Amino acid sequence: MLENIFKYAIFLTAWGWAGFAADQKGLRIFVLPEERKEDVLFRIKKELKCNNLVEDNREWESLIKKVKEYYTGKKVDFADCQLNLDSYTNFQKEILQTVKKIPYGEIMSYKETAEAAGYPRACRAVGSTMRNNPLPLIIPCHRVIKSDGSLGGFSGKEGIALKRKMIDLEYEGKK
Repeated sequence: MLENIFKYAIFLTAWGWAGFAADQKGLRIFVLPEERKEDVLFRIKKELKCNNLVEDNREWESLIKKVKEYYTGKKVDFADCQLNLDSYTNFQKEILQTVKKIPYGEIMSYKETAEAAGYPRACRAVGSTMRNNPLPLIIPCHRVIKSDGSLGGFSGKEGIALKRKMIDLEYEGKK
């Protein structure tokens, strides 16, 4: 079997170096801003468990522009991004697709997300799916919080502080 070839892009945003990788079916991984470009590439390789990578910023200029704009506080919509979620269960895909539709500057609880996806009793499983979200920002898991208004968890490098910062950025951008 032929190994999949992934194209990736790493670029500087107002918050640090970010990047993503895709195969012919769509985006597979997004890396939230890091201090160093090398850290982004390391995370991409680690997540994909592959070294078959080709750097390609030109094909992704529009997405790169959107991500850069997002981190300067502009309202951005990633709905048109083609995603490859083939390695996820049907349940996980439903949850990820539901979260992808949460509008900029809005939040949903884990419970509301479970209900919207058609799994009203799966709040914890929503949290687990968010923890393993391969495409944070593109699938805006930072917009999913606890029913009591607290933030819950966040797997970004800065954890809850980064989640708060992203929610605040969107709140300000929505005014």
